[in-house]
Formats: sequence, C-alpha cells, structure tokens
Amino acid sequence: MLETAAIDIRADAAASLEQALTCADVIFTHDPFSAESALARRRPGQQVWMMCHGVTPIALYAVWSWALPEADWQSLVSYPDVKTWTDWELDVWRRLDRFILPCAEAGDSFRTIDARFSDVLDRATFILSGASTPQESDVPSPIGGTEGMRVGLYLGSSEPYRGFDALLPAVRRLPADVKLSIAVAGPHPGKVPDHPAFRALGRVEDVAALLASVDFLINVNRFTLFDLSTIEAAQAGKPLLLHAVGGNRAFARIGAGCVMLEDLLPESIAGGLLQMATLDAESLRSLGAQSRACWEMQLTPRRMWDRHLALYDEASTGRNVN
Repeated sequence: MLETAAIDIRADAAASLEQALTCADVIFTHDPFSAESALARRRPGQQVWMMCHGVTPIALYAVWSWALPEADWQSLVSYPDVKTWTDWELDVWRRLDRFILPCAEAGDSFRTIDARFSDVLDRATFILSGASTPQESDVPSPIGGTEGMRVGLYLGSSEPYRGFDALLPAVRRLPADVKLSIAVAGPHPGKVPDHPAFRALGRVEDVAALLASVDFLINVNRFTLFDLSTIEAAQAGKPLLLHAVGGNRAFARIGAGCVMLEDLLPESIAGGLLQMATLDAESLRSLGAQSRACWEMQLTPRRMWDRHLALYDEASTGRNVN
C-alpha cells in the first residue's frame, strides 16, 4: 500500500517539483514521499521544508486504519513492516531543513508512539492552522430539533485513531432520562451502533448547516494533530468536548470554549457528555462565544496566511531577495 502511495504521490508532485528545482530557494512539501524526492534532487543551497499532516507515523496509520483497526496500536508498532517504514519516515524527517507543525502539542502523538521523533519535534516550527466553512446554504438542517433535547455532534471518520468506538460504552453509562442525542456525521451509517442516542447521518456535504443545527462538538480522538472539524466548530461558535490530547490541548490554550476529557475511559466520556447535556443554556452560550472569539482572533484563513508570510520573512532575513 505504501509503495503504491509513494509512486502515485511522487507522480502527482512531479511537475511542480521540476519547476521548483529550477528556481526555488525553498521547496515546501506536505508529505514524506514528496519530501524524499525533493531531498534527493535539490540543488546546492536549496532547502526542503515539510509540513506534517499525519497524526501518527504513516505506516502505523495504514496498518491500523486499513488492516487491523481492532488492534491496539502499541502492538502494531512492533510489526516488522511498520518498523521498517517508520524508520524510513524518521530518516526523511531528520534530513529536512525545516519541519512544520500547527502547534507544539500536535507532536505529542509521535512522541508517545516513538520517542525517536522527539529530536525533530524539539526543533520544529509552528504555524497555527486556520480554516472556514463555505457560507451556509439554503439546504434544510440535517438535524430536526426535538424539544428539550441537546444535540452533540461527532464529525469525522470511524478510523481507530478518532476514537469513535469509545463513544458506545460511554453512552451506555448515561442515565436513562438524559436528554441527549449524538449526531454522527462521516462514518457510514452501517458502522454506527444501534442505540437510541445515536443518529447516523453518513456523509454530510453542508458542514456549516450541520454545525448550525447542533449544540456542541464531540472529539474523542486517541491522537490528534489540530483537527479541521474542530476549527470549523469554533467558527460556528460551538462549545467543544475534547479529549485532552495533542492539538486538542492547543484549542484550550488559545481560548476556545472547551470542556476537556482527561482520558477515554467510559466513565470519563460519560461524565463529559452528561455535563454538556445538563449545562445551563447561558453557560453553553458562553462557551460557544469563546469558541467564536478564538476563531476570529486565531483561526481564520487570513490569520493562517499571515503566519505563513511571517515565516517566509523570517527565513529570508539576511538573504538577497529581489
């Protein structure tokens, strides 16, 4: 799978790499396959940068997501093929001139999975992500409100690092009379447990309308970089129920309206869900307002672009730039 991905990604990047090799001082890549190609072919003096978008080493992600999703990641990292490709990825990282993450916390998963990544993470550059959803359309909300029912939203995939499987044991611990519905957007409806609390939506195209129709976001990732869906929820002014791991901790640090889960034990998640289900309306609005203010101050596309420009200015200081 990874050999095929390497061939396809390098082919897709070939034209832009050829152009960059003729004139660029910096070749900015976004995956280790393209980065390796750039490192192999760069001219003297050219730098190769890479922004990391993976939440785990690429080999662990492939095996865990597509071969053995039921396995514990701690056993998978010892598999010979996973070890071989992780060694390869680490070698690419170490040869980069600049390694970029959205925030320091985003590297936590790599440190946890394989401490050898720490030497690169310790010298990483950080560019906080930004995003915005398209303007809301006239499409009716996919969630029909029920009087007195609070709605949480799981927005993502069912890949094991996302922790979707941790929700059912938690929901089963909730009081029978709790007024909470959990909309599940992303996973195929056939993968959503048959439980009254869950409402399977499948793939939803109009994310802005979806977010407008719920009360809070649920992120129970086992590992996380700095999720786009969480940025979009902050833009929508939604409270965030987050597992306190990786980039989720950065959302709390920069002032989003967060309720944090210290672990993914069923009782911990159940406690967080119950807190969100029973929180008074004013407190819920206050958390949502914090999220919106955080997005406006930190997470808009313009803010992200300005941070990129600042990095380019820093990197070009002292160079003869025409």
